[in-house]
Amino acid sequence: MFKIINIKAIRDSLALLVIAAVVGTIVSFVAQLFIISAKNIYNFIFNNKDFILSIDVGNISLNLIPFVICVPSSILVGFLMYYLKLPRWFGPADTIYAAHHRAGILDLKGGFGSTLASFMSISGGASVGIYGPLVHFGATVSSFIRRQNFIPKIPHDIIIGSGVAAAISAGFGAPLAGVIFAHETVLRHFSMKAVAALAISSMAANFSATEIGIVSPPLLLTAISFEMSDIIVSLGIIGPLAALVAIVFMKLVLFLGSIPGKINLKNWQAPVIAGFACGLCGMIFSEVLGLGTEVLMSVITSKQVLAYLFALLVGKLILTAICIGFGFFGGMFSPALFLGGVLGAIVFQLPITSMNSELLSVLAVSGMAAVSSSVIGAPITAIILVLELTGSYEYAIAATFPIVVCSFITSRIFANSVFDKQLISRGVAITKGREQIRLNEALIKNYVDKNYTKLKLTTSIDRSIELLIKSKTTEGYIISDDNKFISKISLINLINKKGSNLIEYSEPKPLIIDPNSNLIVVIKKLSKFVGESIPIVDKKTHEMIGIISENDVLQAYLDISEEINQIEKH
Repeated sequence: MFKIINIKAIRDSLALLVIAAVVGTIVSFVAQLFIISAKNIYNFIFNNKDFILSIDVGNISLNLIPFVICVPSSILVGFLMYYLKLPRWFGPADTIYAAHHRAGILDLKGGFGSTLASFMSISGGASVGIYGPLVHFGATVSSFIRRQNFIPKIPHDIIIGSGVAAAISAGFGAPLAGVIFAHETVLRHFSMKAVAALAISSMAANFSATEIGIVSPPLLLTAISFEMSDIIVSLGIIGPLAALVAIVFMKLVLFLGSIPGKINLKNWQAPVIAGFACGLCGMIFSEVLGLGTEVLMSVITSKQVLAYLFALLVGKLILTAICIGFGFFGGMFSPALFLGGVLGAIVFQLPITSMNSELLSVLAVSGMAAVSSSVIGAPITAIILVLELTGSYEYAIAATFPIVVCSFITSRIFANSVFDKQLISRGVAITKGREQIRLNEALIKNYVDKNYTKLKLTTSIDRSIELLIKSKTTEGYIISDDNKFISKISLINLINKKGSNLIEYSEPKPLIIDPNSNLIVVIKKLSKFVGESIPIVDKKTHEMIGIISENDVLQAYLDISEEINQIEKH
């Protein structure tokens, strides 16, 4: 038996690694195709000198192209949501929840539909990011492959993490950051099995991206040498300011996301408002539209006018929040990088900073890493990403200081990430870990004991005592002929009692539990309970479902703890 189990375990592990490599290759190819297509469509429309449509208002010339494109694009996105009948778009928060959920199932229609919506939005000028949708796409592909009948039973969280790692690896050209991000933000635990699968998926994605070569990493920088003493004060300023920007950005996204529901706007109608906002803003200040990669690179590599930088910071922050909040769908990682890069460039122009122009890139990269680390809740990933994109150990060390400060402040004031906050608003206590989620999912009706002492209103006291002694219990339950709960009776209350009216000696207000209560609720109720068992009663119909004892609840808790331990330690 031992050899059979061993062989099966080896076979399943090999299957996991092979599938991880397949997932990495598929996600890499689609991610590259997604990125190059969206960028080319955007550039063809918005940066095409032969595609001009303008109107003069006084001395001001307004570019009508953003308005003509953004509004119809937002209408298409809204129509897609209406056609798919989705309650909302799906993103990294859903990926994280699926990885922690016992079933590990992602909505395929929602996942692929959201990817298509983000493609339409990015191509149509929405001020959103590209990496969040790619992360969720990678997770959705992984979940889809895992559910096929010919696939061996493999851990759902690890294969979902493999898709996530592949998306980051292919999108940024940063395989190490992909592995760390999947562990840090999605899985939230380290195990040898997970590390191996995620590493293979990430390397397969990076190899495919290098060999196919459709796109090159968008933010590769040439590192310069510098003295840390020249920028240490500036780095200390970037940390708190980055936290302020990240908190305002995340709060604004969530606040604007709640507005459509408050004004009774249907979810498929909301994107049009964001489309109008992008169109009107783009007519005057088109730099805040789209991914903004070219604008960001110019900010990082050359000194800009301070007023222009402030306009970029405020404009991008507000417009991105409107787009994401109203469903002109996309990610938050790229905008966070943009905001952080602009913030670093602003700090560079403060009088305390050395006038050495080469330090601009160091501070801008540090700002990018700080803001994005707090938005996505991945400080270690941000450090590794800086290292991989610049190839400079010094840049990574410089970025570490503001990343740590920014992450510390945002985690205390806001949350670990915007994804955590989104899940918390949906009633998922993701910060409390798998065990808490699993306990919330475990309904008490699945642990009910149907063997209990049933008594009727007409049962005599002597007969009740006989039944309780025969069943070796000290508690019984008075049940009607149609199985409705009436009351609970204790043996100690019947001893030496006369008469036949059993209800007189029942407990006045016994503790009862609804079968749809979860283990967390039951454990809290048990903290003040004294007795042998608790009746499980449907509060709507008053039907007696069964009983639960403290031992049963404790055993259920221990089983779940062991299940989580097996996931996180092996």
